[in-house]
Amino acid sequence: MPSIQLGFNTSTAVIIILLIVASATAALFYRYTLPPIPRGKRILLTILRAAALSLVLILLFEPLLHLVVSSVQRPTLAVLVDNSKSMQIKDKVGDRAEQLTSLIGSEALQAIARTGALRYYTFGIKPKHVDILTKDSLSLSEDATDISAALLALAEEKGGQNITAALLLTDGSYNLGQNPVYEAELLGLPLYTVGIGDSSEQKDILVTKVSTNDLVFSESEVPVDVTVKGSGFNGQRVEVTLSEGTRELSRASLVLGEGTREYPVRLSYVPQGEGTKKYLVKVSTLGGELTLTNNRKTFFAKVLKSKLRVIMIAGAPGPDLSIVKQTLIEDKNLDVRSFTQRQPSGFYEGTLTSASLDSADCVVLIGFPTSQTTSTVLDLVRVAVVQKNKPLLFINGKAVDESKLQALNSVLPFVQASQRSTVEQYVFFQPADAQKKHPILNTGAGEDAAAWNKLPPIFKTQTSYRAKTEATTLGFVRILNVPLQEPLVAFRNVNRQKSLAVLGYGIWRWRLMARGTPETEKLLSIFLSNSIRWLTTHEDNRPVKGSTTKELYTQGEPVEFTAQVYDASANPVDNAQVRVTAQQEGKEFETTLTQIGNGRYEGKIDGLSEGDYTFRTAAQADGQPLGEDQGRFTVGELNLEFQDPRMNTSLLRELAFRTSGKYYSPENIKELVTDIASLQSFKARDIRRATAYEIWNWQYTLACIVLLFGMEWFIRKRSGML
Repeated sequence: MPSIQLGFNTSTAVIIILLIVASATAALFYRYTLPPIPRGKRILLTILRAAALSLVLILLFEPLLHLVVSSVQRPTLAVLVDNSKSMQIKDKVGDRAEQLTSLIGSEALQAIARTGALRYYTFGIKPKHVDILTKDSLSLSEDATDISAALLALAEEKGGQNITAALLLTDGSYNLGQNPVYEAELLGLPLYTVGIGDSSEQKDILVTKVSTNDLVFSESEVPVDVTVKGSGFNGQRVEVTLSEGTRELSRASLVLGEGTREYPVRLSYVPQGEGTKKYLVKVSTLGGELTLTNNRKTFFAKVLKSKLRVIMIAGAPGPDLSIVKQTLIEDKNLDVRSFTQRQPSGFYEGTLTSASLDSADCVVLIGFPTSQTTSTVLDLVRVAVVQKNKPLLFINGKAVDESKLQALNSVLPFVQASQRSTVEQYVFFQPADAQKKHPILNTGAGEDAAAWNKLPPIFKTQTSYRAKTEATTLGFVRILNVPLQEPLVAFRNVNRQKSLAVLGYGIWRWRLMARGTPETEKLLSIFLSNSIRWLTTHEDNRPVKGSTTKELYTQGEPVEFTAQVYDASANPVDNAQVRVTAQQEGKEFETTLTQIGNGRYEGKIDGLSEGDYTFRTAAQADGQPLGEDQGRFTVGELNLEFQDPRMNTSLLRELAFRTSGKYYSPENIKELVTDIASLQSFKARDIRRATAYEIWNWQYTLACIVLLFGMEWFIRKRSGML
């Protein structure tokens, strides 16, 4: 029975006196009434008035009601059960799943349950408490094992549940989280471990690693480096294959050696088409393997257009043309064609036609146009760049005719700020502080800006330029060590039209004069390659952009979706209805994404079975469709649980040793009963739970006072006293 205590912020004597006063006042008030009423009614009214006044007076002293409940809590053994897929393995010592269920129902645990309590937890990716653990409640389907997370969850609950020891049933093979030894030491409980499975090296072949490019070009050979691990086979031959769907792309033979070894295998493929492609690396199977699940590995690659076609137009032969052309040709992903203007007209390489310009992905002008450029040629270039939105890379030259250059003015990122001058000067490239991380300046070496500052000087006339309002300065002119606020390199990106301009010339010096200096010798190649890539990368103007957080999910893992929604003006749209439909072999799975702000949405679908899926993301607002997007993902590849399926005996022994516990094999689990019984901490404890109620702040107390006064008023009204 709970004990009840009532307390006030004053002495009990004061409360008693006030209650007597309240009762006396009520009795005096109803001693005589007009009109006279029966004695029974007077007594009832006196009681109602006395009770209401007493409650009001009591509330003035903030009464607190204390309820104290006492109970006895039995000592508890926490049983942590590995629910991961590696527990499905059948190895030399038997079926791990059968061993696990046998341990759960063992006489040893039943004996401990008679003297104490058992509290079960399953763990894999995340730990979970279960009230009753049976064979049917163990799915053995978790795709990874995180022992440290299970120990951390146990540490949070041990105090409230009188957990005095823990039993760990697992193969000890963890592949998520940190080393569990650290969490075990912090647990503060003896940890008893039972190793399930075979600790010896298993006969198995698996694909442990696939290394290749995520971004590839169509019709260009791509290397794929595969690492195959073999154990327990000697002198046997296996085949490693690379395929896309049913089409085999590459094959290599491998002879396995004695013991456990890793074998590097080089495969290659030539991607076809464009878009995201799925590829499979597979090693053939041999009899007696522990599991066949890890003999394959999937990867995705985004295939881009085979080669970017670059048209170069030069105002005259010169070193800039030669070096730029040579540098671009060295990029195997570029198809470069040049047209060099000759006097009095025409080009050395033949006639420049609109068909040539239409087929180009990027136009490069070097010292062009000049005074010798005909209006016909200039009009061809203007139509391609201005009307057909061909990306433009402009490299200035001493002989450029500024008046004819005006034909391209609408797309160029600069304007002339002073009269034309032919006087030359040396200038250095000074990267703009705000653009040091721009993709064009990305060398992949980290300290990009420092290297660009060390480039040799190039030429520039004393004609000054300024960047247009909508343009951005990538780098400024620096004379000696004095940076000026005049652009040397500027770019423009407006309405899907991109242009980049180098306002100096003689950039051949950035290659020839930079040789022998590791920091700068490749900068021209990097600059030109990055510039072409940036110019030819189309902006994604889709109103709805849907994607998954990754392309490959393990079975049982929730598939997470994200989406972005924009209106016709490219403004983010909030409060839209965004729905994702995933399809696989005629089956559909749907979910509605939740808004997270600024036109972004997210959601997930759980429980998808193994296979390849396509999905469609559709958005609408106020009943009107805004657009849709499509994608693909795959569910089902298992890797982590089968990378190293041996029982980790050394870890389990160390966990037991570091926590003053003990390691057992499944055969000697009976010893656990004696060991638990000898624990001094394994005993019941008294639990006292106290709860305080602020009666003065309790809404029901106020309701009671109102009810008492209301009843008194009602009786007085019916008796003619009002």
